[in-house]
Amino acid sequence: MKVAFLTSFNTDLLKRECSALAEKKFPGKFEFWWHGYGQYNQSVLDSGSGLFTFNPDIVIIHLEIENLVGDAFSDPLLLNVEGRNALINSGKTALINIIEILTSRIPKCRIICENFISRGTPYLGVYDANTGAGNNAVTAGFNSFIAALTKEYAGRFFINDYLTLVSEYGKSNWFDMRMYRLAKQPFSYKYFPALAAHYLDAASLLACPRKKCIITDLDNTLWGGIVGQEGVDNIQLGNPGIGEAYVSFQKVLLNFYRQGVFLAVCSKNNYDDAIEAIEKHPDMILRKEYFSSLKINWLDKARNIKEIANELNIGTDSLVFIDDNPAECELVKQQMPEVEVINLTGDPDNYIAQLLNYKPLQAFALTAEDMKRNAMFRQDIKRREYESGFTDLDDFYRSLGMKGFVSVNSDSHISRAAQLSQKTNQFTLTTRGYSAEVLKELIEKGECRVYTLKLEDKFGDNGIIAVAIVKPDAEKMHIDSFLMSCRVIGRQAENLLMQCILEDAYEMGRRKVTAEFIKTKKNLPAEKFLPDCGFVLNNEGLYQINLPVEKLNHYIELIRD
Repeated sequence: MKVAFLTSFNTDLLKRECSALAEKKFPGKFEFWWHGYGQYNQSVLDSGSGLFTFNPDIVIIHLEIENLVGDAFSDPLLLNVEGRNALINSGKTALINIIEILTSRIPKCRIICENFISRGTPYLGVYDANTGAGNNAVTAGFNSFIAALTKEYAGRFFINDYLTLVSEYGKSNWFDMRMYRLAKQPFSYKYFPALAAHYLDAASLLACPRKKCIITDLDNTLWGGIVGQEGVDNIQLGNPGIGEAYVSFQKVLLNFYRQGVFLAVCSKNNYDDAIEAIEKHPDMILRKEYFSSLKINWLDKARNIKEIANELNIGTDSLVFIDDNPAECELVKQQMPEVEVINLTGDPDNYIAQLLNYKPLQAFALTAEDMKRNAMFRQDIKRREYESGFTDLDDFYRSLGMKGFVSVNSDSHISRAAQLSQKTNQFTLTTRGYSAEVLKELIEKGECRVYTLKLEDKFGDNGIIAVAIVKPDAEKMHIDSFLMSCRVIGRQAENLLMQCILEDAYEMGRRKVTAEFIKTKKNLPAEKFLPDCGFVLNNEGLYQINLPVEKLNHYIELIRD
């Protein structure tokens, strides 16, 4: 993944820190490009610059407010309102120009912009907070401005919270004005590792799949004390005292749940004691319904974690396990090194920071499907219970009353299509991932048709669950990518989507459709899909089907959007 930096300060020392940390934390994942001091604008304006030769996937913009607005910041009372606003608007225009050039010349790239905080004490002292001319007002205005850009450039432009990073360390500690005078590098050297980690963690949110599930212990994790020994009434949870910290921690977990992250419990405990606390303690935030799986028993936790992954139908490398017990954490690390383990230590007031510091649980943006994921999982449970009452699978499919909504090149579906292409690794023919920007560009050029399938049934809306990226030429249609959420494997939704592709190809005058299957360690569920649809290998090593063909088997009512 190629990452370019555009900065208003000297990065000669910082870039060494970034390279060293990247090799340690993300070995082989990132390649970096930096410009010389004071050349960020020239690098963007010159179409032949090293920036465009590098052709980055991600551009991190870190400009300081002092550089963008000049005298409007350094001498706020020099100008009248019109003059000051002119300088501020000029800075905003300069930033917009950078974004426009990057998005037009590098369609695949996504931009991460650091928000703004001034280096020093406001120049007007206490008066600063009481006037619109002050440094604080100008900085807040710029932060509101770039926040609005996340909507205007949705899927292309994201904000990284530099303001909070600096605030956590304190401005007087973070900035070193002597270093800025001598080297045009404003940061204290001892905070280079923190800034480098800040950049790389942000890039990793775009470069690496998000973790899907938090598995939590109970005793001394969600509440204080051991419920089996002390009883429900005596655990520490809620006011007064330390129990308030556990309530706050549960609220953070609840927010992850609402963002589409699964929650599960893995606890060595008596089931009845634990469930009584979960369901009946008056200050418990996370009731039983919020957990997709409950493993409350005396088996070893690694075994239970594997069962949780199987129940949720996700890879164990998508799991995060949190526990206060270092011995249990070490056991899981040794037996399941692919699982991320967070050993909560110290005062429970610090649990929130320890969890939020783990960036792969976070996301710059959420789709509608993300927000509905846990609700859809509960619907899946009802479907499985309903299915157990049938002996004939075809009768079960017919009884679901499934409806499939197929769209082609729908603007509102592109972000979800890109997300699925990047994270689906089981039912996928090629594992090719596309950004929303690239898909939009291919559509605009007429080089591809992006099919999306939304599935509904009597239990609810499954959301957009399948995507196909089809590239037409004069003779045929070629299926570049075909993928489907593992949640609906076996319900024949893939047959419906393939049928739409084949019918469209025939109506567009093509008499054959080709596709390929690239085998990986994880996409076994898709291995027989093309042959089952009637595709055969041709002399070029591609799967091919000649048109027309008989309809593929499914029990889904088709609705074309």
